[in-house]
Order: sequence, then structure tokens, then C-alpha cells
Amino acid sequence: MREYLKENKAYHLSFLAAVIIGFIVAKVFTNGAADGLLLWVLGFFFAAELVKFIVWRIEQKEE
Repeated sequence: MREYLKENKAYHLSFLAAVIIGFIVAKVFTNGAADGLLLWVLGFFFAAELVKFIVWRIEQKEE
């Protein structure tokens, strides 16, 4: 898991920064109405990352 995170560190940090900026923009411009949407996006991201991690583990075992 640590190797996977090291390989994708910049990608994860940029997504985290985008989520934080999204929350700030949602609070300022929509008075919090878009918070639910941002949580769904974050949830889908984590689900996709879990699938990518499983695929990565399978590839590592094959090597």
C-alpha cells in the first residue's frame, strides 16, 4: 500500500486540494447547498482508487 501511495502521491494531493477548494467555493457561493454533491464525488473517487489499488496489487503479484 505504501508503494502505491508513493507512486501516486502527486495525483492524490492534487485531488485533495481540489476537494478542499470545492468545499470552500460551495460554502461561499451556494451557502453549503453543494456539500452533498462534493461528498458523492469524493466517495466515487475513493471507490475508484480502491479498484485501482486492487488492480495494482494483482499486477504486482504477477511480476
